[in-house]
Parts: sequence; C-alpha cells; structure tokens
Amino acid sequence: MRTSILKSLKPNIIVEMLDMAVAFENWNKVMERADMLYQCVQCIHEERQEHRTKGLPLPYIHTERPLIYYHGFSLQMRGMAHQKMGQVDQARACINRYAELAWMEELDEAGMQVVQEFRHRAQ
Repeated sequence: MRTSILKSLKPNIIVEMLDMAVAFENWNKVMERADMLYQCVQCIHEERQEHRTKGLPLPYIHTERPLIYYHGFSLQMRGMAHQKMGQVDQARACINRYAELAWMEELDEAGMQVVQEFRHRAQ
C-alpha cells in the first residue's frame, strides 16, 4: 500500500475493521486488515524515527493506545487467522513476534505494560 494512503489511515479505525472481520469469521479479511494495520503503524513508526534522527519535532497522531499496541494487535489477529485456517506454523511465528515487542524505542510506562500484556497473551 502506498505511503500516502497509509499516512491517512487511523490505527483505531483499522482495529474496528479487524473486529468486524473477526465477527464475520472472514479470515482472509482479517489477514488483509491485520496487514494494513501493521503497515500503517510501521509507516508511523518510521516517520517518527526519521524525525527523531533529524532532530525535528515528532508528528502527533492521536491513538487510543500506545503505538506498540497496534503492532502487537496486528500480529495477534494475523496469528488467529492463520490458526483458524489451519496454518499452525504461521500462527506460531506470529505468536513469537508479538511475544517480543520490547524492540520499539522510547517505550513509556504504558507502552511497557502493553509489551507485558502481549508477552502474557503469547504464553
């Protein structure tokens, strides 16, 4: 998906779209939306990293939760979809990824709580 489109999307809206796809048990849509959420959040993260490197003020994006939550949630939903489609190895790979979310720089207390929550979910 193009970066300009990703920047216009809001993570909270994609989460709602994911929830709807799960409610309808449309696992292909869950995969698509989880990928969309991951790409959107990755784009936001990369833009913030670029600003940080250049010493510019960080762009403000209103989200209901810390940015790391959306990374973890996208991986969790992708893993669930893989599991529901009988793709156990891919589901385990997703679980391993959301079990280790502490890689994001400058996590505050709320972000660290999210990391711990996903680590617990992975167990």
